[in-house]
Amino acid sequence: MFDKNLLSELQPYRCKIYAIILADIVLAGVIIARCYYLADIINGMLFFQLSLQTAVPQLVLLFVLFLAETGLGYGIHAVTHSISVGIRRRIRRALVYKLSESSPLSSIYDNTDLLPLLTRGIDSLDAYFAQFLPQMIVTVVIPLVILPAAFYCDWISGFIFLLTMPLIPFFMILIGKKAQVENNRQWTALSRLSELFMNLLSGMSVIKVYNQTKNQLKKAVDTGELFSQAVLRVLRIAFLSAFFLELIATLSIAIIAVNIGFRLLSGQTIFLAAFFILLLAPEFYKPLRQTGSMFHQAMDALTNSPKIYNLLDDKITKEQFCKKKIHLDSAPCIVFTGVGFNYNANRENVLRDINMEFAAGKVTALIGRSGAGKSTVFSLLMKFAKPDKGKILINGEDIGTIATDSLRENIAYVAQRAYIFNASIRENICLGRKVNAERLQKAISAAGLTKVIAAMPQQLDTIIGDDSRKLSSGQMRRLSLARAFLSDAPLLLLDEPLESLDSITEKVVKEGIRQLSEGKTVVIIAHRLASIKQADAIYVMDRGKIVEHGSDSELKRNKALYYKMVNSTMEGSLI
Repeated sequence: MFDKNLLSELQPYRCKIYAIILADIVLAGVIIARCYYLADIINGMLFFQLSLQTAVPQLVLLFVLFLAETGLGYGIHAVTHSISVGIRRRIRRALVYKLSESSPLSSIYDNTDLLPLLTRGIDSLDAYFAQFLPQMIVTVVIPLVILPAAFYCDWISGFIFLLTMPLIPFFMILIGKKAQVENNRQWTALSRLSELFMNLLSGMSVIKVYNQTKNQLKKAVDTGELFSQAVLRVLRIAFLSAFFLELIATLSIAIIAVNIGFRLLSGQTIFLAAFFILLLAPEFYKPLRQTGSMFHQAMDALTNSPKIYNLLDDKITKEQFCKKKIHLDSAPCIVFTGVGFNYNANRENVLRDINMEFAAGKVTALIGRSGAGKSTVFSLLMKFAKPDKGKILINGEDIGTIATDSLRENIAYVAQRAYIFNASIRENICLGRKVNAERLQKAISAAGLTKVIAAMPQQLDTIIGDDSRKLSSGQMRRLSLARAFLSDAPLLLLDEPLESLDSITEKVVKEGIRQLSEGKTVVIIAHRLASIKQADAIYVMDRGKIVEHGSDSELKRNKALYYKMVNSTMEGSLI
């Protein structure tokens, strides 16, 4: 019912919470006064010939009390809503920051709950902060304020209030435990359904090629049916809970009404006291009844809270604030000293005792068979991963001490297959940066995209990345080059930029890379001979180690692994 992580979010709002408690105490007093004055007016009209004209002051006061009650309720709701908005905004920002700082290799991106948590999961916290917790305060404050008034007016009715009051929370807790279990099952079913849809959409071409559409459709329908059943089970418990809570409250009010009726007939109490207690009884049980329904609305928040805080529980959100900034005015020198790395502590190292240097202003090539560790070197340079041992120095500075954002501002990366966003060509090249038209046009021209864009329907404003318009592999590579030209960073990382290109496109891309590499430190992951011919230094990797390094001519004279790879190539490919 109470979550320590969610309750800790209330610390900055203590003053507002105290104000809510005070407002609820005042609200309870207004309710008591409103019930008393209404009972007094009816009593006067029935037994003391109170006329409407004479009762005007009391009616005006009663109207003021109604207004005060409504105003207090609205004010409490506004304050609790502002608290809920503030907490959800902080959590959403923390999650977004966590995602932006996390490595793309992190398991956080494999979490199928990620999208539901960022959307529906965080929004579900509103029911907890804006409804359930305020209702719990009301449930504690109002009955405790009303109870002394009931004892003072009629101690027997007050005693019945006291005896029946624990019944509603008791049954709510019993039913709530079962509801929590079913709600967890509902969320699990939703996660499975989300995961299934993501897998089906990403593998749609494979499903169609192997003629498995009907089978997968049946699987989706069955999984959707399981989710529907889980939702219905939660709703059934919610309706049963509401029924029992209303029944208990109604029976309690009935007991009080019957008891007061018999005593009123026998002359053991007066009409004013009896009617006042009858008006007070529904107000006494109302918060208790409402708590049950509010609890069911807050169930999603209690289910999602552990998942949200498991994502937030990471050092990465704390470390970035204490790291230094870096700005490289010229091509940097990068040195790997005894670097070791593994994605899984229980497996063999991906990189083992790597020592190498990427000289400033030079082109260095990394070659090796698939799985040798080349891409991992790039991941370490871009801080997508951290070395398990050893250091990576950039101009003598350990990159572990440099803020991630600051480091990446000095890196341009051309991937083997550039990701294309479903947006305009302009947006795909600029990636949110404000760029003047002249600078953008220079980057486009240098990447050999001028004619390609000119042939597009809306040129730079043409939407790409969706099913209506696809780019070829070569065009995507050029677009990636345009991004790199635009950043003009002093460190350039190229992941086999000439892979899968026809001869004409290869020539354009090679020329673009030549221009882009001027005055920069360039590191190339090479699978093709054409990519390493102009390299100043070559490092040959095998099973996570540097097995040899030197220039092309030096490595050929050694007649070791590099020599064997070059002489066994097919169509210019090293692997």
